[in-house]
Amino acid sequence: MSLFLGSSSQYSYARVDPEKIRLATIQFQAMAATFNKVLSTCEAKCLVHEYGEGELTKGELECIDRCVSKYVKANKVVGEQIQSQRVDPYNRMPAFIKVQQILSESRRS
Repeated sequence: MSLFLGSSSQYSYARVDPEKIRLATIQFQAMAATFNKVLSTCEAKCLVHEYGEGELTKGELECIDRCVSKYVKANKVVGEQIQSQRVDPYNRMPAFIKVQQILSESRRS
């Protein structure tokens, strides 16, 4: 018996939907790409590349906080605008098209 999951026998008949796994994988990849983009953008803007100390200075920390906050707010505003205008994602969002291509390729294999 698992302390966190209870009896393991309750999961012995569970089915895994491959489509849900693919969608979760794509969602994870999209979140990882967003995180890496924020990381690289804010690092380039806020960090001095002369590493004299092992920790970030107060100014660097504040800059990174502001940078991440602005990135998240901008992402939210863009998402809300897209939803409110009902923009056709096939024509205006290359990332959406890429995800659709990945999905269609994974369905073929």
